[in-house]
Amino acid sequence: MKFVRSSLPIYLGVVGGAVVLLAYFLTPKLLQDLSKWFGEWRMTLAAFALTLGAGNLLRIHANRIRLKRESFAFSYVLIFFLIGYIVLGTFWGRTHPLYSYIFDNAYQPLSATVFSINAFYISTACYRAFRARNLQAAVLLIAGVVVMLGKVGIGYAIWPGFATVTDWIMNVPNSAAMRGINMAAALGALGVSLRVILGLERGHLGGE
Repeated sequence: MKFVRSSLPIYLGVVGGAVVLLAYFLTPKLLQDLSKWFGEWRMTLAAFALTLGAGNLLRIHANRIRLKRESFAFSYVLIFFLIGYIVLGTFWGRTHPLYSYIFDNAYQPLSATVFSINAFYISTACYRAFRARNLQAAVLLIAGVVVMLGKVGIGYAIWPGFATVTDWIMNVPNSAAMRGINMAAALGALGVSLRVILGLERGHLGGE
């Protein structure tokens, strides 16, 4: 059992990662077939992980109902729709009118509501970030105000040049910063991937 829990996942990660990585650079049919096979297994494992997550969600909310914790009535709603929507999609398919109706008239409006609530948190974060405590914060404040004025009609009414300055800020400094962030993120992902392939990274297995 110790081998299955500790060593086997490392070996699978090393072999799977190496095969998929080599398939990008080499063209032998066997290697390409193995890479495709691992990709199919990835989708299968993702489905099992999603099922495990749904089961864990059911367990947590069932315990909330059993212990009658605060707002436990909402757990009834979650469990009802989680199980009902899964049954509806499994037996009647995603093309069923009721399935589409729930998605279009319940899920999408609720998603939009969540993003709308996040806008208030973003606004408070901007208020804290835009305090000109130093030179960098002052530059951020000025750039943010200019970009906001360049994106709304009142800014154009005040000065038509706001649109031109906004385009320059978005296309030059902003693009350069985003490319730097993306390159750093890509290098970090590459480093972690290499550590997984070499068997050095064990954080995803519960190790240090």
